[in-house]
Amino acid sequence: MCGLYGVLSYGNKIKDMEEITEALAVESAVRGTDATGIAYNKNGKMTVFKKSKSAYEMSFSVPKNTVAVMGHTRHATQGTLNFNGNNHPFKGMCGDVEFALAHNGIICNDKKLRRELRLPSTIIDTDSYIAVQLIESQKKLDFKSLKYMSEKVEGSFSFSVLDSDDNLYIVKGDSPISILHFKKKQVYVYASTISILWKALVDTELFHDLKRGDYEDIEIEDGEILKISNKGKIQKTKFDFDEYGSYGYDWRKGFEYSNANEYVDDIKSVAQYYGYDSDEIDCLLNNGFTPEEVEEMLYADDFLEV
Repeated sequence: MCGLYGVLSYGNKIKDMEEITEALAVESAVRGTDATGIAYNKNGKMTVFKKSKSAYEMSFSVPKNTVAVMGHTRHATQGTLNFNGNNHPFKGMCGDVEFALAHNGIICNDKKLRRELRLPSTIIDTDSYIAVQLIESQKKLDFKSLKYMSEKVEGSFSFSVLDSDDNLYIVKGDSPISILHFKKKQVYVYASTISILWKALVDTELFHDLKRGDYEDIEIEDGEILKISNKGKIQKTKFDFDEYGSYGYDWRKGFEYSNANEYVDDIKSVAQYYGYDSDEIDCLLNNGFTPEEVEEMLYADDFLEV
């Protein structure tokens, strides 16, 4: 598992984007410390800054008047983290539009897709990069190309995509994502879980609005693509998503080994951080909880209530 996070300010009312970005990255590090990266537009050009370091060790620099920042904290599964090209976000190009993409989850058919669709070989080993290539193959970044990509990949996923016009897209598969809208401050903030968002915003200029409940939750369901424009407008569309088809079996029928082991192993490693052992995770899975539900319980601090 990895962490997705970001912020889009459409009203120029946020005083310190850098502070919010760093807070989100640091709290998202619980989901991955192998690498950290952010993407934003500077003078009309997509800029990606990433390193094979945890967010705890990173120094962030976000230029003034930046509209949007998207980021990622990585727990490496495929692709060595020592080669920085394997880390997120990844840059892509559709026509004259640049974009950056980050992924949380595991894609298990990347090599098959590259072979069958005759996509270019790449020195990037990360499974996530196939999403960039699929979008690029459609020659345009829009709902249609994101739908195409989302229906081609198999595995566990949610994606964030930022284009060079500061439009932000969120693609929701089975990996968690939470989005808050602070209407008075004219800003959207997102992270993989709501607990990460709350912890991150405590020491930022958004905390007073958060404490007063002066915000709205933006709903996004599995199988939806959400676009937040640089003007703060929201649009949605759907893609065909089989909740239990990602790994070829239904988690509700009990725990079975498959390619999803990597995801479950990641959950177990995080559980150990919180003081729970692997047997407790297996017990929940065998009693009908999905890995996503177990993961959400861990981050929501209500694991013991089950």
